[in-house]
Amino acid sequence: MRYSITRDYITLGNSRSGEALQSVQFIVAHDTGNPGSTAYGNRNYFETADPLASAHTFIDDKVILEIIPLNEKAWHVRYNVNTDNQRYGEDANDAAIGVELCWGGSINFDEAYNRYIWYHAYLVNEFNLDPRRDIVAHSTLDPSRRTDPQNALNRYGISWNDFINDVVEVYNTQFVQQSDGDVETSEPETVIKGASVQLPVSIGDEGEFVREIQSDLVSAGFSLPQYGIDGIFGPETRRAVMRFQKRYGLMVDGLVGSQTLNKLKEVLNTNKPINEFPLPDGILQEGDEGEGVRQVQRALKHLNYDPTYIDGIYGPLTEDAVRRFQSMYSALANDGIYGPNTREFIEMELVDDLS
Repeated sequence: MRYSITRDYITLGNSRSGEALQSVQFIVAHDTGNPGSTAYGNRNYFETADPLASAHTFIDDKVILEIIPLNEKAWHVRYNVNTDNQRYGEDANDAAIGVELCWGGSINFDEAYNRYIWYHAYLVNEFNLDPRRDIVAHSTLDPSRRTDPQNALNRYGISWNDFINDVVEVYNTQFVQQSDGDVETSEPETVIKGASVQLPVSIGDEGEFVREIQSDLVSAGFSLPQYGIDGIFGPETRRAVMRFQKRYGLMVDGLVGSQTLNKLKEVLNTNKPINEFPLPDGILQEGDEGEGVRQVQRALKHLNYDPTYIDGIYGPLTEDAVRRFQSMYSALANDGIYGPNTREFIEMELVDDLS
């Protein structure tokens, strides 16, 4: 099967210097390390946040997306590691193409993986490379800091050798054995309408980038209990953004600009929990039992609405603690039942307390 390649290049800056790449000598296989982050979500991040890092191509279940021309450098491997020099005689940023696999969340892994192996086979054919020698894992080049792309592949039962064998098979069957190796390529438009998003993102915005922001917020511990990850920047998403901004000392305006976006990516990359008090979804009331009840009890006790016992039993004392908390907010029904609205206000108090 032949796939199209979409070229939607980011503008020149830290992420895309415009410096010429030497002749392509190898390919570095990566994964994004951020479950659920899409190809266009990554493109918009590098476009707007403009960090001193990048890769040429991001692949998910919908698109093979080149964000930096293949004849330019991308910053996808540290210069101060020397495995690439030992193996290929060059720094990866100067002589290799960086390819990122998007995975997790709502991404269909099989679809993304099929595009991922096909694109590697396409590059092998395009640049006359040996797939077994000239495709290298990021983890091989920088083993003290990186585990990709095995980080993603292994979760789906695919080893590095499986991946290379799959690339070889696609290369042999779809490129070597075909009289024409032409690739059906989409027009390399600079911007694809509705995909690239200008910052700040705010109320009324919709699309994949909004969905990406929502996914990151949820991963960071800021839930969207009413509407979830729906790709629509509504009041619930705005409130989650404001809670995030308050927690991390940013301007609390509910807008996702470059500063908020950078901090969100930084928080996710540290793999540190937002707070010590995760809260359950759904509704809990008197008579319920389990870990979700314990989570509510711990949070209330921390906020000085003491349920007396942290025993996982939603009894009269826990109901009373919930009522006392609800009574502090006119927007909450004083019914002693833990639900999405009560959860939201408990989270806000936890953010204030832990800031």
